[in-house]
Amino acid sequence: MKNLKYILILAGMISSGLSQTSNTTFIANINDYPAIGYNDCWGYSAPNGNEYALLGVRNGTSIIDVTNPQNIVEKDFIPGPNSTWKDIKTFQHYAYVVTEQLAGMQILDLSFLPDSVQLASVYTGFQSSHNIFIDTINGLLYTEGNFSEPVRVLSLDNPLQPAQISSFGIECHDMFVRDTLAFIAEGTQGSIGIYSVSDPFQPQLVQRLYIPAGGYAHNVWTNTSNTLMATTEETPGKTVKFWDISDLNNISLLGEYLGGSSLAHNVFLLGHYAYISHYESGLKIVDISDPTSPVEAGFYDTYPQGEGPNFNGAWGTYPYTENGMIFISDFTSGLTIVTFDTQAVGITEPEQTVPGEFSLEQNFPNPFNPSTSITYQLPKMTHIKLQVFNILGQEIRTLVNTIQGAGRYEVTWNGRNTQGISVPAGIYIYRLQSAEFSEIKKMVFTK
Repeated sequence: MKNLKYILILAGMISSGLSQTSNTTFIANINDYPAIGYNDCWGYSAPNGNEYALLGVRNGTSIIDVTNPQNIVEKDFIPGPNSTWKDIKTFQHYAYVVTEQLAGMQILDLSFLPDSVQLASVYTGFQSSHNIFIDTINGLLYTEGNFSEPVRVLSLDNPLQPAQISSFGIECHDMFVRDTLAFIAEGTQGSIGIYSVSDPFQPQLVQRLYIPAGGYAHNVWTNTSNTLMATTEETPGKTVKFWDISDLNNISLLGEYLGGSSLAHNVFLLGHYAYISHYESGLKIVDISDPTSPVEAGFYDTYPQGEGPNFNGAWGTYPYTENGMIFISDFTSGLTIVTFDTQAVGITEPEQTVPGEFSLEQNFPNPFNPSTSITYQLPKMTHIKLQVFNILGQEIRTLVNTIQGAGRYEVTWNGRNTQGISVPAGIYIYRLQSAEFSEIKKMVFTK
């Protein structure tokens, strides 16, 4: 283990060459591998409440405990193939790491934290991949593939032994999946392919959006209701775009944003904000409560040395921690941790969109065959689990195991696993659980 350097800064001060604004508070900067460099970042919230940053380093993965900002500790470092870019995503207590080298996908077991991390296995069904996305509700991993298999779909029914079940698409750089829709950033095609994955064995194209005068279609993300889509093109001068996708047959461009460096990398949506890793502009936080008029609500410049359309600065960001920390990975300055105060800039979430309390509703239809919908409400951002059990109390499926913001959510369960096998007819129990709330209800699956 290694105690890493950390710096605490009071609001309004500047240190270590890193600038800040009054509505972002600097927590720490960690640059333990300056000669090697960081690239992507992701996060993991442990069941005991500890928070970890997962950092792609050129020659491995660094796992850092950021629970206590006054005692930031690297818990482990897992060596990996030497690669400029890594992509990291989590499922249950595992982290999946891919690179552009011909070395397969590492699967890291995080269950031994806070003591250590273990390299549990290496999946060799594919040799390299630039990006992955994990649908944690359905236990499916989507990975960027090759010319013959642009997007691969892998079942995580056995998390240590992923099994490819299908492939689809025309080209892929990155992807995002929510509910039964997969959104594919199609690279040089300059388009976003939208596919139905309600049957992951046979994904079907629903719509293809060709971005007007598009650059390189780089990444895509949607809001929780799949009514708003954000895209980046990683091409100098090309804006971050916000699209109305409430009607997939009539997709329209609502608004655009571009920071001073004129080159955006990736965009992530959380609540009414877009969090953008904007290369030399650092982290940009954009208020999209009115997506026709995006407004910059905050920023943190991790690369004050320049402000041009170059591949320096903020490569990655992760805004989904339970303790409100935001991770920024910078190839030059390492990992920067900040917080963002919406009240400091006079921005508030519309009250009508925030439920007043936790609630779990009765599924509909009930009885059902083959699928039913479960709706629940969260009054604040929290880590939640939605699980299905049989009448003996044995877990059948984890539908949700992630951090979600305040809002109303609907999840569909189709009564079968990814191998197409239906559960037996009978009574089932579903439970919504967070650190502050737990409720169960019954449902009936018929044949």
